[in-house]
Amino acid sequence: MGRKVTRNGDHWRAVDSLLQRWLGDRQQLLSLLCELGAVVRSGPHRSAARQKLDRFCEVLVDYVSAGHFEIYCALLDEGERFGAKRCREAADLYARIVPTTAVALDFNDHYFNGGSGRALAQDLSTLGQVLASRFDWEDALIRRLHMAGRAVA
Repeated sequence: MGRKVTRNGDHWRAVDSLLQRWLGDRQQLLSLLCELGAVVRSGPHRSAARQKLDRFCEVLVDYVSAGHFEIYCALLDEGERFGAKRCREAADLYARIVPTTAVALDFNDHYFNGGSGRALAQDLSTLGQVLASRFDWEDALIRRLHMAGRAVA
């Protein structure tokens, strides 16, 4: 029995480390979103806005991709360790998160490396609202699947 707890504890710590890195990436994404919003609101500083916009798009795609291909998989694996009820709750949250990915990728596809012709300020506002909801659902996923396992680890 002691071995199982150690293995679970090792697994929990590995996922926790992964989550901490990813949440740090989220902070960077939010910071870039705020900086970009300030540049866009301040007027026509095209080169500064272009550089910030491209950097923001890079971080956005990295964050969203890590969520889908790394983080959610690790969390769902943890959920399976703790029972079907948690997996059903996670599936509901994941279903809410998926459409936000399409919004983020659409933003990136349009604006990365030169897209224009749309209202950037409005698109940033819309994306910010979508990301806020996404972050809430991701946090709920972390609480239900990862933090619940802290006591077992």
